[in-house]
Amino acid sequence: MIDLFFVRHGEAAQSWGQHVDPGLSELGRSQSAETAGRLNGLAPADTVLMSSPKLRAQETAQPFAERRSAPVIITDVFREVPSVTDLENRQAWLQKLMRGSWSDVDEPEVLGWRKGVISAISGLGHHSVVFTHFMVLNVIVGHIRGSDAVLQYWPANGSVTRCRLTDGELQLVELGAQMSTVVN
Repeated sequence: MIDLFFVRHGEAAQSWGQHVDPGLSELGRSQSAETAGRLNGLAPADTVLMSSPKLRAQETAQPFAERRSAPVIITDVFREVPSVTDLENRQAWLQKLMRGSWSDVDEPEVLGWRKGVISAISGLGHHSVVFTHFMVLNVIVGHIRGSDAVLQYWPANGSVTRCRLTDGELQLVELGAQMSTVVN
């Protein structure tokens, strides 16, 4: 049995329609510190830490990594969904994607990204904490539920979604806290 913890990054300093790779806001840094405290009581001592290459995910990982005196492995597979448009049109594109189903998606890079996330999780051989993004979390939960809908839930910034991998089968243990406002 392998315990997996998927953490949505803390609040970004700018929204996904304003900047391609913002760091954390002051609130985001506070959320990251709080999440580190929660994870410390949940994650086994031999847990491997991984992060998306995006700055906000790496900055969210930092307090927990410091607490554990552990390195963070940067892995591209847990990055946010690749955008098939420019920054100006990204927000509208992403909103349309979230309202749909995976079977309606026709962008090969997006479908390949989703397949890569699912494959990477199924191949994890150790307890892991992964610092990642809203859409990655939705891919994971949708895969576990066997659902074709892109949007499964609204994970809050700094939330921890707990899963377990047993004999190659991924199970949802607990959804992370959900947000009540728009995605940032």
